[in-house]
Amino acid sequence: MNWEISILQGLQAIRTPFLTAIMEAITALAESLPLVLVISILYWCVDKKKTVRIGWIVMTSSVLNGVIKNLIKAARPFQKGVVSPIRVETATSYSFPSGHTQTATSFWTSAMILFKDKGAYIIGCTMIVLTALSRIYLGVHWPVDVIGGVVIGLIAVVIADKLYDEMKGFTRWHVISVGILAFIFLIVPIEKDLVKAVGALWGFVVGCYIEQNYIHFQTEGTWKKQLFKIGIGIGGAIVIYAAFKFITQGDLILSMIQYGVIVLWLTAGAPYLFKTMLK
Repeated sequence: MNWEISILQGLQAIRTPFLTAIMEAITALAESLPLVLVISILYWCVDKKKTVRIGWIVMTSSVLNGVIKNLIKAARPFQKGVVSPIRVETATSYSFPSGHTQTATSFWTSAMILFKDKGAYIIGCTMIVLTALSRIYLGVHWPVDVIGGVVIGLIAVVIADKLYDEMKGFTRWHVISVGILAFIFLIVPIEKDLVKAVGALWGFVVGCYIEQNYIHFQTEGTWKKQLFKIGIGIGGAIVIYAAFKFITQGDLILSMIQYGVIVLWLTAGAPYLFKTMLK
C-alpha cells in the first residue's frame, strides 16, 4: 500500500494542464462510446468476421471485469483520501481491476492477434501502457488495479478466443449461454456497469447470430454507401438510447434491455437496413 501511495502522490505532484489533457484523452479512448464507434464502423465497412471476434473478446472481458469488481468491492484511492481525482465521472464502479486498462488490453491484444502486424504490436502495447498510466495519473485507480487490469485482460482474451470459432461464428449455444447469463444477473443484486455490460454482450451475440444466419450484409461499398451505413447505424443507436433514457429512470432491468437493444440494432437491425436499402 505504501508504495502505491507514493506513486499516486508522486504523479499528482507533477500534474500540469497539458499533461492532464493528454491523460484524459488517452483514458477516454478506452471508454464505451469511442470503442463502440470503432467496432461498429469496422463491422459495417471493413471486416465483419474479424470485428465480431474482437467485439466478442472485448465484451466478454467487460463482463468478467464487472463480476470481479462486484466480488472484491475495492475502494478507489480518492475514496481513501490518498489523492485528488481528475475525471472522477469515469470512476463509476469499484476499483479492482481497472476497467479502462482491461478493456484497452483486451481490445488491442485481440487486434494484435488478428492482424499480426508490426505497427499493430507497437500501437497496441503503447496504448495499453498509456491507458494504465493515465488511470493512475488521474488518481482514480491504485497501481495494483491497472496491473490486475492487464493480467485479467490477457486472461480474458485467451478464454474468450477459445470459446469462439471465427469460421463457424456464434452458435445457438452461445445465444442460450448469454441468455442464461442475462437472466442470472437480472435477479442477482449488482451495480449498473455490470448490468450494462451483460446487456451489451447479450445484444452482441444475438445480433451477430441473426446477421450471420439470416441477413448476410456486405461490408464492401462506395464511400457514399459507407457514409450512409455509418449515418444510419449511429443515428439509429442515438434514437434508441434517447428513447430508453426517457423511460428507464435508473431501473436496472430496463438499463440491461436498453444496452441489449442498442447493440442488437448495431449488429443486426442496421445491417438489415443496409442490405435492403443499398441494393
